[in-house]
Amino acid sequence: MITHLNGKLIEKNPSYLILEVGGVGYFVNISLQTYSKLGNNENCKIYTYFSVKEDSQTLYGFFDTTERELFKQLISVSGVGTNT
Repeated sequence: MITHLNGKLIEKNPSYLILEVGGVGYFVNISLQTYSKLGNNENCKIYTYFSVKEDSQTLYGFFDTTERELFKQLISVSGVGTNT
């Protein structure tokens, strides 16, 4: 599992960001809360959750570990998925 990424912020949008780490660009889905906390820092650290499903592999990013833990608790509820 990828637990965090530390690198250069290439692009930031309300629903995702692109972070360059070691020459590789990672597309990371983020929440509006993470978006508002990031600011415009060139370098940043994002805590991640890597979701692997039958038809997709998706990386979700969070500003801090507390938000990530809340996300993990929410998706453990029956009927609540990662996109919700």
